[in-house]
Amino acid sequence: MFDKPLNRTYERIMVAIASLNFLLVLFDLTYIPLRDFWLLGKVRIPLIQRIIYLPQPLPITSLYDPIKGIEPHRTTQAYIATVAKLRQTIAEQGVDAPATQELLAQLRQQSTTMVDTDPFALANKTGTLEQIKNLMRQKVFGRRDASAKQSFARFWSGEYINAQAWQANLTWFEGQVLPLLATNYWRAYGEDGDFINRFGTLDVPFNLLFFVEFLGRTFWLSRQYRGVRWRDAMVWRWYDVLLFFPFWWLAPTWAWLRLIPVTIRLDQADIICLDSLERQASQGLVAAIATDVSEVVVLQVLSQLQKAIRRGQFSRWFPRDGQHLNNIDELGELAALVGQVVIYRVLPQLRPEVETLVAYSLDQLLRQASPYRRLLEMPPLEALSIHWRQSLAKQMSDRLFLLLEQASKNQGNSHREGVLLVSQLAQKFGQTLSAELQEEEIGKVIQDLLVVWLEEVKINFVRQTHIEGIETVLDETRALQERLEQEQLKLRR
Repeated sequence: MFDKPLNRTYERIMVAIASLNFLLVLFDLTYIPLRDFWLLGKVRIPLIQRIIYLPQPLPITSLYDPIKGIEPHRTTQAYIATVAKLRQTIAEQGVDAPATQELLAQLRQQSTTMVDTDPFALANKTGTLEQIKNLMRQKVFGRRDASAKQSFARFWSGEYINAQAWQANLTWFEGQVLPLLATNYWRAYGEDGDFINRFGTLDVPFNLLFFVEFLGRTFWLSRQYRGVRWRDAMVWRWYDVLLFFPFWWLAPTWAWLRLIPVTIRLDQADIICLDSLERQASQGLVAAIATDVSEVVVLQVLSQLQKAIRRGQFSRWFPRDGQHLNNIDELGELAALVGQVVIYRVLPQLRPEVETLVAYSLDQLLRQASPYRRLLEMPPLEALSIHWRQSLAKQMSDRLFLLLEQASKNQGNSHREGVLLVSQLAQKFGQTLSAELQEEEIGKVIQDLLVVWLEEVKINFVRQTHIEGIETVLDETRALQERLEQEQLKLRR
C-alpha cells in the first residue's frame, strides 16, 4: 500500500494532521495544570529552587481561557486594581493624602476577606493563597508562624507605606505577590454540572475529517482485498476510531489514547520504525502467556489420553478385520516391519551372544545321549569335545547369519529354501506380534504401562518448561525468522 509515492505522500499528510490534533489534545489536557506557566512564563526547578523565565511569543492564556470557560476572578482582580490605584494615588497626591489612606483601608479589608473566603479554592489553587500568606508573614514579622491577617494589616498601614519606604514595599509586593494573585481565576459551570469546556469546537473538524477518511480507507480496503467485507476492514483499522471518537464529550481525560493511532500511522508512513519495539512487546506478551497455554494444552491432551486408556479404549484403537483404511492393516504392517528389523538388523549385531547360546543348547542336547556322556568321562577327550562343540556352534551360526544376510538382500539362488524359511519366519513373527498385542491380558498390561508413562511425561514436561523457560523457545523462533528474512533478501537481490 505504501510502495507508490502518491500513497506515501498521502499517508504523511494524514499523519501530520493526526499529530497536530494529538498535540492539541495534549495541550488541552495539560492547560489547566500548566496555566501558570503560560500566564507568567516561568518554570520553578524543584531541586535547586530556581525560577527560569521563558518568553511567551503569544498571549496564550487570553486566547485559550475562553475555550476552558476561564474568566478573571473578581476578588483577586479587584485587589490587583486597588494596588495599582494606590501606586498612582501616592505618586500624584502623596502618602498622607486622604485618598491614599482610604485605599490602604480598602486593601486591609480586601486582605481580610481574601483570607477568610479563599477565592482560590474554585481554581484548586488554595496552595497559592498559602504561599501568599507565607510571603507576607516572612516580610512583615520575619517568621511563618505569625497571623496572616495581622501581616496584611500591618503591611497596608502607615508604618510601612510612608514617605521613605512606600516605593520599595510596593515594588516588592508587585514583584512577589501580584503574580500569584494574577494566577487565580473563575471557571464557569455548564448546565451538566461540570466546568465549561469548549474544546469540541477545535476538535470536531478533526473528528469529521478522520471519520470521512476512515470510511473511505476501509471501503478501499474492502475493494482491494478479496474476501474482506467493509465491516471486516473497519475492524481491521479499529485504532483509527480513536481519532474521531468524541472524547471531549464522553471522556475528556482519555483523549490521550489518540497516541495509539498516531504512533501506528507514523510507523506505517516510515517516519519512525517500531519493529524492535513491536518485537520486544510481542515477545514479552507471548512469554507471559505461552508457558501457561502450552502447559494447559499439552497436559489436557495427555490427561484425555490417559482417561481414554483407563476406559479401555486402547484395544479399540486396533482396527478389526474389514475396518482398515485403504485396505491396509497398519498394525500388521508395523509388526512385520518390527519383525524384519529384529531378524535382519538386530540379530546380526548379536552374533557372539547367538553363538554362545547355540553352543550351550548343543551341549545340553548332546548330554542327553549316553555315548556322548561316556565320551566326556574320558579326560583326554573332554577338551576335544569342547573344541568340536564350539566349532559346530560357530558353523551353525555362520550358516544362520548367511541366510539372514541373503534374505535381507533377496540374494542366494543356491539357498532359496533357507531364504524362504527366513522370510516366512519374519512374516510369521509380525503376524504373531500383531495378534498378541490385541489380546486382552496383554492390552491391559500395555494400558497400565502407557498410563504410568504418560504421567511421567507430564511431570517431566512441566519441570523442563520451568527450567528452560519459554524465552529460550522464543529466542530460537526469533532467530529462525531473522534467518528466513535474510534469505529472502538475498533472493530478492
